[in-house]
Amino acid sequence: MNVKDINKENSIIDKTLDIVFETGFAGLKMSILAKRVGISPSTLYVYFETKEDLIIAIGIKIHQQIAARHRTVFSGAKTVKEQFYAKWKDMLVFMINNEREINFLDQLKQSPYQDKIPISIWENSIKMKTALFDKGKKSGEIKDLDNKVIMFVIGGMVNQTAELIKLGIFSMKEESLQEAFSLVWDALSKK
Repeated sequence: MNVKDINKENSIIDKTLDIVFETGFAGLKMSILAKRVGISPSTLYVYFETKEDLIIAIGIKIHQQIAARHRTVFSGAKTVKEQFYAKWKDMLVFMINNEREINFLDQLKQSPYQDKIPISIWENSIKMKTALFDKGKKSGEIKDLDNKVIMFVIGGMVNQTAELIKLGIFSMKEESLQEAFSLVWDALSKK
């Protein structure tokens, strides 16, 4: 059995994200990927037995990266509002700096591979998001809305803000971000 090289595995993942960003899952061919990475197709299959295994592994890895960010984002944020802002801003920064990963997750959601991601990955992500929502509802700072509605409000505003920043229409200056977030907070806040 061949020993796996972590740098080679990371290169496979990186080039996969490039290809999927350019052509979608349908354009991801293992032979093309192997050529881009500079390895033989048989070496590629040492790392990932099938295209499906590769896609699922990348989906899991991206979700784990996001979960790790969730765990660290609240350092320094004391109030529920500060925590919401820290979460919102972190989501925005991730979306702007990780276009390929966001594109990959968007395609994953629309594919049959979505159902292959272990439930534990989804549950962990949801728990981390909803813990803050529940804290805000319990303290009376945010409206008693279904957590999915809260996710839609936050996610929708993050998506639109990221798009406007990418187009150069909106600024990443703190003042501008605070102004945009105030709309989210006003929608969710009881006050």
